[in-house]
Amino acid sequence: MRYERLFVALEAVLLALWAGAMAGFAFIFAPVASRHIGNMETFAAMIAAVIRALTAFGNVCGALAVALSLARAFSPRARTLACVRIGLVAVGLAASAYETSAIMPRMEATAAQIPGPIDSVPKTDARRIAYDREHTNSTRVYGLAFLCVLAAVALVPFGRRSE
Repeated sequence: MRYERLFVALEAVLLALWAGAMAGFAFIFAPVASRHIGNMETFAAMIAAVIRALTAFGNVCGALAVALSLARAFSPRARTLACVRIGLVAVGLAASAYETSAIMPRMEATAAQIPGPIDSVPKTDARRIAYDREHTNSTRVYGLAFLCVLAAVALVPFGRRSE
């Protein structure tokens, strides 16, 4: 394929940007924000807004990476790994969509039932239990999306034609 090197580089950059943004949020932004934003409602609203923005960013990066991977799949040698990468990106996109469309709304609805800060409610309260359960689900689903994108990044350079 004439543009194979360019497609490999672009696909790698798109997926690495997405994975890097996710890692930056999980390992830097969220922990720092939790230490500096005392009001849990403000913190939760900010986290939800950032996750929604990351999902939109991931949708763009993922869609473009899939298009590039499809173009690379025309080469028989690259087809299998291109399909694997596309599958990984699809799972990452689906997990992100599930988090923003299902988990986060449940967390927000539960938080709205709690008068005052979420952390002022005892951990034994049913609303707090429901909120904490959804937070755990959110962490797992976000982690799944991140691992899928990271695995897709790792597979980008493989399956290239011999020069």
